[in-house]
Amino acid sequence: MDELAPDYDDRIRRAREKKGLSQSDLANELNEKASLIRKLERGDTLPSDNVQSKLERFLDVSLTGSVGTDEDAEWEGGSASGSYTLGDVVKRKD
Repeated sequence: MDELAPDYDDRIRRAREKKGLSQSDLANELNEKASLIRKLERGDTLPSDNVQSKLERFLDVSLTGSVGTDEDAEWEGGSASGSYTLGDVVKRKD
């Protein structure tokens, strides 16, 4: 599967609440344990590919992709050869 979004836990919680479901209700619908849903919404665990697919289908939400920050968009590190140096990655505290 694609890379999981950094805010996957919030996306799950918001989508569940939008449907008016409790964590137990969602777990029952997906045939999973309520404790798994709690851990996912707290960000304590990552969903398996199977669970991620079930969540995305049932909640009609995407858990992949990134939120993106301006800092990420502006960063153009690396050289034409595709290799990186420590200076490309580290920010100095001057």
